[in-house]
Amino acid sequence: MGTRFGIFNCGFFVVSILSSKNIWESKELKIVTVTGPNGAGKTTIVEELIKRHPEWGMVLSWTSREIRNTDLPDEYEYNVSKKRFLRWRKEGKDLWIVSEHGNMYATLKDDVDEALAVKAVLFMQLLPASVPNILAYVPDRVKPIFIVPPDEEEMRRRLAKRGESPEQIERRIADCKNWEEEARESGTPYKFVRNDGTIEEMVEKVEGIINQNL
Repeated sequence: MGTRFGIFNCGFFVVSILSSKNIWESKELKIVTVTGPNGAGKTTIVEELIKRHPEWGMVLSWTSREIRNTDLPDEYEYNVSKKRFLRWRKEGKDLWIVSEHGNMYATLKDDVDEALAVKAVLFMQLLPASVPNILAYVPDRVKPIFIVPPDEEEMRRRLAKRGESPEQIERRIADCKNWEEEARESGTPYKFVRNDGTIEEMVEKVEGIINQNL
């Protein structure tokens, strides 16, 4: 099991290298954020990287919901009361608190500070709106990666293989296009990584990017 910290989602994967140079030249890499649309391969990549490097882990996050079978070990503290979220906000302890599909999620400053003190690479799987917050809090210590799905033809093939309906496939493709377009226009210094290979190939590419910046 990796270092105890946490936050994530799902995914497809890749690696084409476009990004802001200055942030990737820093040798103070501590936290790698992973962002991308659902079905992009985020959780799979992070899970495999932690298997390869048990000393790596996740920055802890907090949620009001119960555990899911898609969650990674130690990525969340679960069943947190709404009262605690409101108290964190009132006391200024949170970097962000968000509500999604009726569930609340938070990342606390203390947990990020603790992560920076650990001699390991730690991951956070984040929505695009949260990435600028962590970059502002610990500039030069965070490396944002955006996982871009494969081209439309390959996406259709993979999604059809998974049993999704034509309507679901078209909706996912449209969502992925919007996510990528907004990410490239956002000004956030992402490292864009395109998922156009096998899981092992994608994990090795992301691992190589991280190792180059340790």
